[in-house]
Amino acid sequence: MMKRLCALLILLCTMSLGASAQWYLFPGKKKRNEKKTVVDTVRQARPDSSLLRPGSDTLVLERPDTLLTADTLDVALDDVFVLDVPSIIHVALALPLQASGDNPSNNFLDFYSGALLALRDLGNDGLRVDLEVYDSADSKSALPQSLIDDNDVILGPVTLQDIEDALPLCGPGKVIISPLEPKAAELAASNPVVQSPSPWTAQYDEMLRWIREELPVGDELYVVRDTSTAAPAEQSAYLMERLAGSGIRFRSVLSAPEIPFVKDRITRVVIASDNEGFITSAIRHLSIEGARNSDVILYGTSGNRPNSIGQTDLHNTQAHLTLSYFIDYDDPKVRDFIFAYRALFQNDPGSFSFQGYDTMRYFVTMCTRYGRQWYKKLPDYAGTGLQSDFRFTKTDGRVNQAVRRVIYNQDLTTTVAR
Repeated sequence: MMKRLCALLILLCTMSLGASAQWYLFPGKKKRNEKKTVVDTVRQARPDSSLLRPGSDTLVLERPDTLLTADTLDVALDDVFVLDVPSIIHVALALPLQASGDNPSNNFLDFYSGALLALRDLGNDGLRVDLEVYDSADSKSALPQSLIDDNDVILGPVTLQDIEDALPLCGPGKVIISPLEPKAAELAASNPVVQSPSPWTAQYDEMLRWIREELPVGDELYVVRDTSTAAPAEQSAYLMERLAGSGIRFRSVLSAPEIPFVKDRITRVVIASDNEGFITSAIRHLSIEGARNSDVILYGTSGNRPNSIGQTDLHNTQAHLTLSYFIDYDDPKVRDFIFAYRALFQNDPGSFSFQGYDTMRYFVTMCTRYGRQWYKKLPDYAGTGLQSDFRFTKTDGRVNQAVRRVIYNQDLTTTVAR
């Protein structure tokens, strides 16, 4: 653990290449009102020059002869977007690192390491960032007000309760990015919260779009329905409701053996259940049929893929899964990240490392492109990360809807469908 902390300190020193940092890894040992120090070592990164007047950080909107600034607007800023690009992006990162204890959190140190690597890469591209890190595990109270007020991008805290506690601190123009907690999506509709991980509902919606695209006209989708409870569980109920209104032709069966498999004809199946035992039994039967006839395609999500299901079962059923997180190790950018991470931290990156990198890079880039009101332009910029993607719509507001389509092929390869 000490080796990892030393590696983090070394990376912070190397960030003078482009991104500066304040390392509040041990909160409480600095005074809250202490003035920040920023090391200016590279030029300011600017948006596309075609959008800006010479020497200006104010976006020319729609009409090239009309310049809108915060001082000249006659309407509320909520109605008209103004580009206000700071010369230095101030970023807050609130994680339960537990750094002052005997057992620091490996997962959140990995997230932190990935986030630092993202800032280093952005710094090498010419961006200037001032990073303030707050260890939320070392405090019994909500985030300090200064952490909200002084930063343009506020990443964290992590838990739903900590996010709710921090909401009263958010004044106009301040939003909290939920980096990991899926349940925070319920806050985004009426609070200044951006949900970074896509929720399970987005996985089901994307799965149904995929089925609709692939199901031949006249063919049926077989739905293996779990009727062991009086009322369907949350996810299976959502699936059946959306399926009923999707226009997809389907037939319900109570178990996988009831499906009339036909050799050399593709049978498309989805499982409507929240019960791991039921799902496992159905997939095992479909796997046997797939190995025998090579004609099964199983559609699913991360939520109905039990841990007990092996890779062989997924390949036998040619599983088409919609996932919020998936790492394509054939991607050159993924390989570059792994090599860079190993060189800096003497360790292989985990899922949290990838998530820290993707989340930090996307939202800091948003602020670079659109300024301090970046959250108003979320639907305008979709991002592709190493492990997860980012796509916000006007309909779904500040909840990420990006989901990856992953195909487990019969030749034991895996394809990410773009």
